[in-house]
Amino acid sequence: MTNGAVSAAALGSVGVFAGLGERTLSVLAGRAERRLLADNQTLFEQGAAARELYAIVKGRLSLRVADGERSTMVQSVEADDLLGWSALRENPHWLTTARAVGPVEVIAIPLAAVLDAIEAGGPDARRLTQRLFGVGAAHLDAVRAQLQPAGREPIITGG
Repeated sequence: MTNGAVSAAALGSVGVFAGLGERTLSVLAGRAERRLLADNQTLFEQGAAARELYAIVKGRLSLRVADGERSTMVQSVEADDLLGWSALRENPHWLTTARAVGPVEVIAIPLAAVLDAIEAGGPDARRLTQRLFGVGAAHLDAVRAQLQPAGREPIITGG
């Protein structure tokens, strides 16, 4: 994994951070890091402590859940997706394993930096919080769509 600095402009070009104020972007970018992954390289492992959010800049990752010897792919994510929204809970750990499918570029942002930005309050904090909940809802909807074949009775429900 190769690491590099992230500019506020680069972070602001990622959907969930677009339109945030320069101050918020600068603080987040100052603590963020660009990472390059090779094909089949693991970004994070199921069960490990989750300490970062990942904005996918280029490429695609597969998310898999392991249960003993069996592993199931639950989602595929790509550029402009955000990983780690579920890691915003207390004592977070990864619920899946993320592995690169071809070359991948991500921006890693420490969860502490994101929580600090939210705690600072103001319009950026509100916008960021709403967007993070939106990412979570979109990911849950994508999983629901995979579990609920067209024309069949729903397997899961929730609101």
